[in-house]
Amino acid sequence: MSNEYGSVKKGVLKLKGNKTLFKADRKTVKKETKQKSTDPDKEEHGGWWRMSEESDLKGGIDISIESVAHPRAYIAALDNGKFILGAPHFNPGEPPNPEEIFTLIKTPDDPKMSFKTGYGKFIGVDAQGQLIATADAIGARERFEAVFQEGKSAMQSSSSGLFLSFNMDREGYVYVSSKKATESEMLNFRTNSEKTGPVDWRSAEDKKSAGDCETAYIKKFIHSKVDTKNRMLSYDPKDKEAVRLAQEKGTLHETLLDRRAKLKSDKYC
Repeated sequence: MSNEYGSVKKGVLKLKGNKTLFKADRKTVKKETKQKSTDPDKEEHGGWWRMSEESDLKGGIDISIESVAHPRAYIAALDNGKFILGAPHFNPGEPPNPEEIFTLIKTPDDPKMSFKTGYGKFIGVDAQGQLIATADAIGARERFEAVFQEGKSAMQSSSSGLFLSFNMDREGYVYVSSKKATESEMLNFRTNSEKTGPVDWRSAEDKKSAGDCETAYIKKFIHSKVDTKNRMLSYDPKDKEAVRLAQEKGTLHETLLDRRAKLKSDKYC
């Protein structure tokens, strides 16, 4: 039986006129090639891009500190808790070494930041101004601030006010001892984390328009009905220009409290 089936010539069903039944029309689909925007500097550093503003510094990301005076050379942690400037990465596309990668600790509403090494210690500054990582917790000496100005960046100690410098001592250790941010103090903060836009941390009420914003807060925190009939007020409650300006300046809550206090009696203010 199997031999009989094998002898049958297989093919598509043909009709009179050499027409083929259920013949699929093959259409050539042209694939659109999308050109991805590339960053030569990022590719040159193995996918680690340079941060240019404070909003790029987000807690929990990996970060490396590159010397501008010594391109592709990063600060490296040693097992004795001290730091040196690592050897330059001459091969294009070579990322930082593990000892040159730190974890950034920072909250969104705090300009100060801290770093943790791969040895599990926090980076700080000792009494001699040397950059060290021996602390198991974050104290005043383990706090730093990033300074961005005119496309350049530097790192300043929050406790001493001095800048991290790449003018190392004879043993090659890194110090935070410069009173001014000169060319020797210029650095690049680099990370391989995905770059995202600024996060809007405002509440839902703050994001509303000026009129809706004030109404939303009145409904949210109202404790008594305010009767404004036949009352002399120092401002027009219908005029929301002051609220709009306060949203731009960042003084929204203070302005709303002041306007609310003028509507209510001293008993409720």
